[in-house]
Amino acid sequence: MEMEKKKFNRIKKRVLKKYPNAATRISKDGLYYVSTGTEDSVVSEYMIPPSKDVSNAWLLVSETMKVHQNIERTNPNRLDAASFEKKFNRISNRNKRK
Repeated sequence: MEMEKKKFNRIKKRVLKKYPNAATRISKDGLYYVSTGTEDSVVSEYMIPPSKDVSNAWLLVSETMKVHQNIERTNPNRLDAASFEKKFNRISNRNKRK
């Protein structure tokens, strides 16, 4: 499956925003994965299997980053009591002004 160059560049740009030193590497098996430029790789962080082609490796990382961001954003445990209280007060003050 070969994707368009424009789509590939858009996907790669999205990943490079979060991981500026990300690059494609080849494993011992001849499969491609995306590395962050340091010792660890994005593949091990998100547990993504290596791919047979470069474009698919970047696509998997990009889609996994989207899913991870959605989970983090909607996770009920991310707000502690203090930040919830600040948020509630901010919204209450906004509603009082109306």
